[in-house]
Amino acid sequence: MFGGIVLKEHWIYPTWQSLPLIPSRSAMNELWKYGLALDDAKQVLEEGYDCSDGKRKKTVFERCLHSRGKVIKIVVACGYNHSLATDCWVVTHVGTVKE
Repeated sequence: MFGGIVLKEHWIYPTWQSLPLIPSRSAMNELWKYGLALDDAKQVLEEGYDCSDGKRKKTVFERCLHSRGKVIKIVVACGYNHSLATDCWVVTHVGTVKE
């Protein structure tokens, strides 16, 4: 992991655009369902392309990446984490479809 929030010398969240990536409860379940980790979500956000189907708010991003015969889709929204007392990217949806 290259960048993240440090808590007592341990990396806990990867960062994207200088903000931590924090999954919603449903997105965490989707990550586990597809065998992905937050680092994979970060890779999709950094290397993927905009695959938004329609209009989204300026603070919501939908990115896709072709990987292992699948298209992985990640949706993030700008949010605030009270535990960390900082702005963050909330991963709201993770999905895959066969190519």
